[in-house]
Amino acid sequence: MSKTVVNLSDVASHAGVSKSTVSRVLNNKLGNGFTVRNDVKKRILEAVEHLNYKPNLLAKSLAKQRTKMISVLGGSHALRDLGNIYQCVINNITKVFNTQPGIDIIVDMSHHKPGVSHLPAWKIDGAIILAQVNDRTFEELNKRGVPCVVINGSMPDKSSCVKPNDVQGMKLVVEHLTELGHQRIAYANAPSTRLDGHQSVADRHSTYLTELDSKGLEPIDGHDFSLECSEKFLRKTVVDQKATAVIAYGHMNALNLMQAAHRLELAIPNDFSLICFCDEYATDVMSPNLTFVDLQSKKMGEISAEIMLAYLNNRDSLQHKNIVIDEKLVVRKTTAKPSKLQRFLKN
Repeated sequence: MSKTVVNLSDVASHAGVSKSTVSRVLNNKLGNGFTVRNDVKKRILEAVEHLNYKPNLLAKSLAKQRTKMISVLGGSHALRDLGNIYQCVINNITKVFNTQPGIDIIVDMSHHKPGVSHLPAWKIDGAIILAQVNDRTFEELNKRGVPCVVINGSMPDKSSCVKPNDVQGMKLVVEHLTELGHQRIAYANAPSTRLDGHQSVADRHSTYLTELDSKGLEPIDGHDFSLECSEKFLRKTVVDQKATAVIAYGHMNALNLMQAAHRLELAIPNDFSLICFCDEYATDVMSPNLTFVDLQSKKMGEISAEIMLAYLNNRDSLQHKNIVIDEKLVVRKTTAKPSKLQRFLKN
């Protein structure tokens, strides 16, 4: 069988130097009395390119006390929806880390079986978790002594957490709609694929109920079921129960509701106002421009990366933090006063 994996010895043999010389050049460990002529360095780099040499990541990490590798875990479930907040989170994590030389960011998109650790085989200096991983992964993190930051999820012992304030965000929504004059406000709950125990599902729904109650308003039937059929939901809430506004759990709910409204010949915001939770990245592509609650995904990514950088720069400075970021209401073109509504208010 022909050899397909090129190793350090192959590069050294091709360049006519020792393995240690190749290792020092590739890891930029010159100095302390060790020098390499420019022509030798050039020969080594040419050999690497010619042989298409790829370092063994596992061996490389095991040989180092510090790897400066950060593993972003939970991508298989967090990144499954088009345009969700975690894509913006990762963009801003990498933006912060890219200001620091030598840091490698590895995003895990693998599907892991229950009870199997999400951690890679190689050594990492830190982990950033998108919403959730299984208990076995947290156990491994603690066992290895790897610090972690959880974004928009539950915080276990010995980790930091950065998440949006969904209770405060829903209060902003209800206040905005009632100030416009809405009294019949429906809630399009998360789809069944999201009813997985994530805290945002419970926080948004329970706050919707308590805020309506505090204002003497009744919830619209359908708020406590997962949103599976948008047309059926609009017929039940807007047409039958005279709802003048709909709050959607997320941007995909809102997009499906907008499409269903078009099929039912319902105009937004003339027939009902629509608002959702998301971030600017996803709502920019919708028409009409959607009023939304900004979950501050950009800030979540930046703060998470900064916490991890502080640890990388000084291990002794590690402090476990629970940071809750207030959300922001962005008013655009899908919310308006119910006095503009004609068809259903008169019936």
